[in-house]
Amino acid sequence: MKTRFFATTIWLSASLSVMAQMDTIPVSRDYKSIMVLPAPYDFSINGKELNFLESFPAKSVSRKAERMVLLSYNDVAPDTTDFTNYTVYTRDGRAYDFILELVDIPVKKRWTITADMVDNLEELNERQGNSELVESDLASPPDVGGTMTPTGTVGEKLEVTPEKGIDGEPLPLTRELYVMDRMEYIRRRCYYNQFNKGKILRYVAKFGDVFLWLENVYYENNEIYLQFRLENREHIDYDVNFIKFSIATNYKNSSSNIKTEHKPLFRYKVPQKVEGNSENHFMVVFDKFTLDRRKLLTVDLDEEKGNRNLSLDIDHLVINNPIGFKS
Repeated sequence: MKTRFFATTIWLSASLSVMAQMDTIPVSRDYKSIMVLPAPYDFSINGKELNFLESFPAKSVSRKAERMVLLSYNDVAPDTTDFTNYTVYTRDGRAYDFILELVDIPVKKRWTITADMVDNLEELNERQGNSELVESDLASPPDVGGTMTPTGTVGEKLEVTPEKGIDGEPLPLTRELYVMDRMEYIRRRCYYNQFNKGKILRYVAKFGDVFLWLENVYYENNEIYLQFRLENREHIDYDVNFIKFSIATNYKNSSSNIKTEHKPLFRYKVPQKVEGNSENHFMVVFDKFTLDRRKLLTVDLDEEKGNRNLSLDIDHLVINNPIGFKS
């Protein structure tokens, strides 16, 4: 009896040890830890995204590359010990929760994540309305709705059917689509790039623990795409009254300061509410424009029935030097 109890204890301890190792991904400055997901990567929530860095296989058209995330630690960060929360969502709607921990040398450099490690099973079951998880529903693409009107005011949500091409892959963006339906092309472009990793560091407006981040500025065809992230670290929900864009002179406290509204061509997933301790990614698209050195693009975000208003000035150097989309 004692022997059986001892063996059971060893087995349980070993199982818990394996689970703990899989829940924690070691990340190093000098090595890249490779995560292989069971489905294509969609987006992630990274508690310290300026320290623990994500990257992806470059110049690869392999479907397997869509399931790979490369993790490393920022070599300019001064920390010697560090860790953070990290949640990865895949396109099938599943979420996987981990702890990222800074180490000198990872015990292993390749981590295969399996579907049975999903952490939001209850949420997916509730979405189905019964106790069983329906695999066919998980395979469907996420919501790709957006809002748009040519005048730049928030319009009705687009009713969009799932976009599937060969073998369930998303339909490609083509020049023919742009010529035939410019707005549909722009909407798809926003959908595919709304969660891109931010390349513009520390471009942010702040009120308390509410932040408006400018993540990227892109240029394609005759449009300027601005990618934003509205982050609410406070417990109280942030209700959006309006978001306006203006071109202004950069003489901030001068009586000669002129501010002219600059209306977007297209708005994608501009939020009406950002719940407490959450964030929202959205994009705003303009017809091509540039700014001289005396001008700024000002973003004014107004809170409904509140005073946590944000104003972000975007310099002419940022607007005039956009990057291109990867594909």
